[in-house]
Amino acid sequence: MAADSNGSHMSAGTESAAPADVQVLPWWRNPANIAIGAFGALLLVFALGFTFGARPAGDAHNDSDVGFLQDMRIHHEQALTMSLIYIETQPQSSVLRTIAYEIIMSQGTEIGRMVQLLRDFNAAETNETDQAMAWMGDPTPLENMPGLASDEEMKQLQQSRGAEADDVFARLMIAHHKGGVHMAEHAAMHGANAEVKLMAESMVAAQTGEIADLEKHLAK
Repeated sequence: MAADSNGSHMSAGTESAAPADVQVLPWWRNPANIAIGAFGALLLVFALGFTFGARPAGDAHNDSDVGFLQDMRIHHEQALTMSLIYIETQPQSSVLRTIAYEIIMSQGTEIGRMVQLLRDFNAAETNETDQAMAWMGDPTPLENMPGLASDEEMKQLQQSRGAEADDVFARLMIAHHKGGVHMAEHAAMHGANAEVKLMAESMVAAQTGEIADLEKHLAK
C-alpha cells in the first residue's frame, strides 16, 4: 500500500479516476489533438508538393499559367480551411468526411507545387492585387472569385454540428468546386505550360467527381 501526502492509502497500480462530471474524450475526438494533427498533415502535404513536385517546369508559360496558379492557390487555401473546420464539427457522413480528408491531402500537395512553379516562373507566389481572373479576360474582385464562401457562410459551417454540418459542407463545397472547375477548364485550354495544363485537367476530373458525390448526399 502506498501513502499519499495526506496519509491516505491507494492500492499499488491503481490510477486515480476522473471526476464524475468530467467527460474524457477519446484522443481522436479531442479538439486540441485534431488541430495538432491537422496542422501536421498540412505541413506534410505542403512539403510533398515542394519535394516530389520539384522538377523542371519548362520555360514555356503565359499569363494564363501564372494567373491560374496565383488565383487557384487562394481558392485551394479556402477549401483546406473549410475541410479542416468541417472535420471538427462531429460530422455524421463517412463519405463527406473522406472527401474532406482527400481535399486536405490533394489540394495541400497542389498548393506546394503551385508555389514552386510560380518560383520557377519568377512570378509572385500568390495574387497580390485586389482582382482575380484577369488572366481569363473576366476581372473580378478577389473576394468574389467563383465558389469562394463568404465569411458568414464559413461561420455557419463552424457553428453547425452533425448532420447539419454535413449538409452545409456539401452545399458550400459544391459551389466551391464548381468555381474551381470553371477556372481550371480555362487554364487547361489557354495555358502554355504542359505541367500547369495537366494539373488543371486533373483538378477538373477530381473535383467533378467530388461534386457528384456531394450532390448525391444532398439528394438523400
